[in-house]
Amino acid sequence: MSSFIVWKRMMGYLRPYWKWALVAAVATVASSGLSIAIPSILRGVIDVGVQSSDSSYMLSAGLLVIGLGVLRGIVGFAFRYFGETMSHYIAFDIRNDVYDKVQNQSFSYHDTAQTGTLITRAISDVSEMQRYFAFGMIDAINTTLMVVGVTLIMVVTSPVLAIIALLPLIPLAYFSRSFAGSVDPMWKKIMDRLQTLGNRIQETALGAEVVRAFAREPHEIQKFADDNEQLFHEQIALMLRWGAYIPLSTFIIAFSTALVLFFGGLMESTGFGGVTVGLVVAFNAYVLLMAAPIRFLGFVILLVSQGISSARRVFEILDTPEKITNQANPRRLSEMQGIVRFDDVTFLHDSADVSSLQNINLEARPGQVVALLGPTGSGKSTLVNLIPRFYDISAGAITIDGIDVREIDLHDLRRQIGFVLQHSLLFSASVRENIAYGKPDATEAEIIAASKAANAHDFVLEFPEGYDTLIGERGVTLSGGQRQRIAIARALLINPRILILDDSTSSVDTQTEARIREALSTLMEGRTTFIIAQRLNSIQTADQILVLKDGAIIERGKHDELLALNGYYAEIYRLQLEDQERVRRELASIGLLAPKHSGSYDRADKHSTDEYQTVLKDLRGS
Repeated sequence: MSSFIVWKRMMGYLRPYWKWALVAAVATVASSGLSIAIPSILRGVIDVGVQSSDSSYMLSAGLLVIGLGVLRGIVGFAFRYFGETMSHYIAFDIRNDVYDKVQNQSFSYHDTAQTGTLITRAISDVSEMQRYFAFGMIDAINTTLMVVGVTLIMVVTSPVLAIIALLPLIPLAYFSRSFAGSVDPMWKKIMDRLQTLGNRIQETALGAEVVRAFAREPHEIQKFADDNEQLFHEQIALMLRWGAYIPLSTFIIAFSTALVLFFGGLMESTGFGGVTVGLVVAFNAYVLLMAAPIRFLGFVILLVSQGISSARRVFEILDTPEKITNQANPRRLSEMQGIVRFDDVTFLHDSADVSSLQNINLEARPGQVVALLGPTGSGKSTLVNLIPRFYDISAGAITIDGIDVREIDLHDLRRQIGFVLQHSLLFSASVRENIAYGKPDATEAEIIAASKAANAHDFVLEFPEGYDTLIGERGVTLSGGQRQRIAIARALLINPRILILDDSTSSVDTQTEARIREALSTLMEGRTTFIIAQRLNSIQTADQILVLKDGAIIERGKHDELLALNGYYAEIYRLQLEDQERVRRELASIGLLAPKHSGSYDRADKHSTDEYQTVLKDLRGS
């Protein structure tokens, strides 16, 4: 995309605020006009007031200059205030557009996009665009008006002296063009480096535990220092280029002033071209009047280049197509039963050569539990992520209540699907806000009811401020089990018809797992439930157990049926539970455990969990 097209598109954000821009532009024109008028008054003071000793003329001229100065201050405030306000409105709109775009992107976009990159572009790049509208655009207008206006007046007043005064500005114009061409790639390089630093900070902040566990702090510090040093040198190179522009422009203005004084004096003394002392003084004032805008021209060029470079990076995000969207006139499904069906489903990631899922067929009904088991990378998480359309399938169909999920309104679809993940994310907000995240208008009674059902109410009340207690970033102030139960309460509150549990008890201890399972049993009642698990004791009573490998279902059935197959599931069972089940049966035979109807066993009430674990260890040792 060319710089002109980027600039033209960036200027499109000005359209809703054209009135603010018009006021700023009019004030800029007025400020420039008032400034240009002052040298003409000085010419009259010298040629008329001084030479004729007319004190009243000089007094009137002085009062006029004061009045023009006051007016110039007023219009100067107007163009700066309205220009700044307009720029912040535009930055507000662009940030919202970027954030909305990122929020509406599919999981495949976030699989490859770096968080630090998104943050840099949404904040730093948008700020550079805002600086363009606040200073670059307004000051470019002011500079242009001053240079063009002064040039016209000088040419009309004395063409010969104007040519002499303006001749040194030709090399300055050439140097300005060269400067503009060099700063654009230099600024793009700086913003890319800032993006790298942002990614580095974000990555090490999220991976702080790993960095410290492996004592890699010096390594990470050095990597950041290397990138930071590169940024420093790139910024210094840019400042050197800009710094070279300022003294050159200053010298050219001084040289132009010297020419005006020298040749103007000669012309006045010889009477050539009607040049007077007042005209020479006025021309000198005109040259000095152009000095500030011309010196500022380098800064204006820098702001324009920065704005265009940053806009190009922002538009890369805004131009990324949204892959998961509603079709025209989507089906509304305010209340679903929860009958989920996969018909010969195949899925291939954008960047992959091999399908992540191949020819998946299954059906799950309300009240049923479908368990997914398999090695890492077998496609378990991908399968459940297809139900709420986090990704779109490559072939086949997924239906809910007989309707293809691609035809259902995304909001209706996702608000009826509840997730409890292995590492459930909690936000830096109160306990109440986290539980009510999916239903912000929930009443206090609903929040407490969901919390009680999730076995979270008791520990929440132990916090100093109860449900108003603030949870740290990503829930770090809570234990793993507490986070999971808050996540379960959050899922309960939206009353989902489909429930997805992604290894939600694998990272907690046995006692906490028991409490979480009790909460999950409440959550699963009457719902269509998909469970991803590594521990077989979490899925033995499932209505269907699907064993996946390399994206395909290799075994299917209930617990006993899969054991009879003597395949992958049976092998996992022997590794995980066979010895444990044998010991549990022995404990049951001597009355220490009571058999459950589900085929597993509960402790007798007289034994605590710790006592049970001790007995189990002793029996294993014997």
